[in-house]
Amino acid sequence: MPLDESGVASVLPAVIAGLAAVLDVRSMRIPNALILVALVLGIGVHVVQSGPPGASVAIGGALLGGLLLVPLYRIRAMGAGDVKLMAGLGALVGPQMILWVALYSAVVGGVMSALMLAQRGQLGRSLRRLAARPLQVERSGLKAPYGVAIAGGLYVSMLISRGLP
Repeated sequence: MPLDESGVASVLPAVIAGLAAVLDVRSMRIPNALILVALVLGIGVHVVQSGPPGASVAIGGALLGGLLLVPLYRIRAMGAGDVKLMAGLGALVGPQMILWVALYSAVVGGVMSALMLAQRGQLGRSLRRLAARPLQVERSGLKAPYGVAIAGGLYVSMLISRGLP
């Protein structure tokens, strides 16, 4: 779905991502019902916009979005809800845009992690460890609501795709 279109279709991903972020902050969970809504709406919007081939765009976006985060889920660096959220947003924005969303989400997530480490006085120590052993990354034990990073990545992607003033 081209996000430069005006109308409800361009607002849906932002609303879904915003709800997911709020719920993730409150409960550290992203409800499956919200993901299902994103998937169904994504398929519906793409079919309305492009006819039956639109379904394959939505499904491709969902598969790619989910698959991008599976490796992080496998090493327990994020939860299943985060993977499913990226899949749901992929259905809404399509495969091309979900790549940008994932990239910007990683940047937002990195900034969030640095801020959390700094707040707890652990940033310097973590950076020294990383510089000394870049291939032996250690977890700090902190947990962040990655749904916030995903929402931030989506918003940055939307702003850039529309062209910043």
